[in-house]
Amino acid sequence: MEIKTKMRVLKNWLWLAALFFQLAASAADSSWQRVVVIGASASGGFVLSEPFGGTNTTRCKLNYYLDAAVTAPHAPVKNFATALLFLSPDALAAQEIEAATNSRPTLVIGVDFLFWFCYGDGPTDADRARHFEAGLKLLERIPCPLVVGDIPDASSATNTGIISVAQVPSETARRAANARLKQWAAARPQVAVVPLAEFMQAVKANAAIKLHNGSLPAGKTRALLQADGLHPNPRGAAVLSLGILDALTKSQKRFSAAAVDWNPDEVFQRGSKRATP
Repeated sequence: MEIKTKMRVLKNWLWLAALFFQLAASAADSSWQRVVVIGASASGGFVLSEPFGGTNTTRCKLNYYLDAAVTAPHAPVKNFATALLFLSPDALAAQEIEAATNSRPTLVIGVDFLFWFCYGDGPTDADRARHFEAGLKLLERIPCPLVVGDIPDASSATNTGIISVAQVPSETARRAANARLKQWAAARPQVAVVPLAEFMQAVKANAAIKLHNGSLPAGKTRALLQADGLHPNPRGAAVLSLGILDALTKSQKRFSAAAVDWNPDEVFQRGSKRATP
């Protein structure tokens, strides 16, 4: 009887150990389970020849490439971003936040969410600073890990007419917004900041871009932008998605870099197929 009892106890311990490791694995995977995208046209997809959407626009949506890049088990990435955010940033952004939080997200990605809280209407730098603060306030409603992009210099896009000179903040206002974002994020451990400004600067200069442990060489990166000089094309969306995940995995330990396919060509190919009707 003693031997049988010991064997029963051992089996119970083995069963409990297996259950523990199973639960631990599930907890690790759960961080990726419900990923939600919020933001403006770079996230929601935009092509000038399709102002009301279309096949090419769909292929520029970030969610397809995030889906393709994340190899851990997860539900299809939801995308609440809209290219129309510039029309009414306060109202539409609030709607996005509500939709995102109602989805019980485990991760929210808003790489260009704050763009129109710095760009757009704002006669003075102080006005832009107040509007930017309102954008940060909205983001404080996010109850889970959040990835947000800083504010890039998009002034050269006025040459293509995609944005007007009046919509562009001064260099002082833009730098102040990025300094405020850095301060805001530092006080919130669940927030990761994507250096979107650095990404855009490199792309416009056709310079090299670092991606996790690899890089895209100089001379190849300007091709990631559309002709309007502002919006990523499908391949650019794939590379931007990896840049987002790189910032996330470096900042948030619960999101493992091992759960990401870092090959931009493979992510682009798989994401494009997902975006094709």
